[in-house]
Amino acid sequence: KAESQLDEARKKEVKAKQEYEMMKQAVGDETKFAAKDMEDAKKGIAAASEKQSNAEGELTVAEKELAADAKAKGELHHDCMSRAQSYETETKDRDEELKVIAKAKQIIK
Repeated sequence: KAESQLDEARKKEVKAKQEYEMMKQAVGDETKFAAKDMEDAKKGIAAASEKQSNAEGELTVAEKELAADAKAKGELHHDCMSRAQSYETETKDRDEELKVIAKAKQIIK
């Protein structure tokens, strides 16, 4: 009877050892895969951070260019309005001069 109990205990021990080894292997694999996933995630974060930095730099440049373009547009608009007003004034003055000359011609005739 003692031998059968000993055999039974040995079988349980072997089975427990096998289960332990399988669990150890599973945990080791899980740890390895988790580490690889973490490494991939860190690389992805680094790439995304680099893209974000580049995009922010491009945005800053674009904002500066937009501000410069808006300023140039404002100056151009002001210049055009000034020239249009000058043209209107010159045209009006010229019309008055022509009327005066026409009136002077009538008086002379």
